[in-house]
Amino acid sequence: MDRLTPHFLSVGLRTLLALQRRPLRGLHAEALREAAQLSLAPAEAASEVEIDALRAALKASAETIQMQDFGAGTQAGLLAALAKPDERRIAEIYERAAATPAWGRFLFCLVRALRPRHVLELGANLGVSAAHIVAALDHNHREGGEEAHLVTLEGDPTLANLAREHLVPTGRATVVTGRFVDTLPEVLATRSPFDLVFLDGHHEEAATLQYFAMIRPHLAPGACVVFDDIEPTRPVRRAWKRVLTEEPSSGHADLLGLGLWFAPFAEADAKVPRKASAAVQ
Repeated sequence: MDRLTPHFLSVGLRTLLALQRRPLRGLHAEALREAAQLSLAPAEAASEVEIDALRAALKASAETIQMQDFGAGTQAGLLAALAKPDERRIAEIYERAAATPAWGRFLFCLVRALRPRHVLELGANLGVSAAHIVAALDHNHREGGEEAHLVTLEGDPTLANLAREHLVPTGRATVVTGRFVDTLPEVLATRSPFDLVFLDGHHEEAATLQYFAMIRPHLAPGACVVFDDIEPTRPVRRAWKRVLTEEPSSGHADLLGLGLWFAPFAEADAKVPRKASAAVQ
C-alpha cells in the first residue's frame, strides 16, 4: 500500500473511513473526508512539484553520511549510550524512511483541512514529510489563516542538519536536534499547546506510549495526533491499540498505515493555557 498513487490511496482511504467501527463525527469527520480526497488546486500542485524536486535530488544523491541510530527497534534504541555511528547513503535513507509521495500528499491535505497553528513532528529524518506539512501551513496562511509553525525533532545530528537545510528557508519550521527524551520536555514547555502532532520516530511500543503520555497534557482541544507505522504486527500498532483503550471518549481513525487520534473539543483550555508567545516567528 505504501507505493500506491494518490488516486488509489484516496480510494483506499475513503473506503477505510466508511468502514470504521466508530465513525468520526462533526468537524473532525469533515476534515478527514476532505483530506482523503487528495485533490490539489493548481497552486497546491505547484508546491508539490517543488517537493518532488527535493525527492528526486535525495533519491539521486551519491553522498554517504555518518548517522547515529537512537531507536528503530534495535538494542541501541533501548540503550542509546551504546548507539554507534553508521555509514549510510542518503539515497538509501530516502528510500527506506521518507514518506512516499501519496502519503506525503495526505499529510499536506490533512494540514490544509485541519488548519493547525502549532505542529509538532517527532522524527524529521531528511525533512520530506515536514516539507509537505510546511507547504500546507504556508497555503493556509496565504488564504488568510493565522501564522503557523512546525517544530520537528530529530535525534541524528547529520539528518537534522540536512532537514534544516530544506526546511528553515521556508520560515515556518524549526529543527531541534537530540534524543526525543532530552529535547521534547523543553519543546512542550515552550511551544505548546499543539494542534497537530506527527509521531514518526523511535517506532517502538514503549517509546511511543512514553512520548504520547508526555505530549497528551500539551495538546489543544480537538488536536490531532498521527501515529505512523501502525500496520498489523508492528510495535507501534500495539501502542496505538493501548491509547484507544485508555482514551475511550476520543475520536480516532485507523487507516492501516496511519492512525489518527483526536482529542475531545470539550477539554478545558485552562488545562493547557495558550501562550501569546507560542507561535515561533
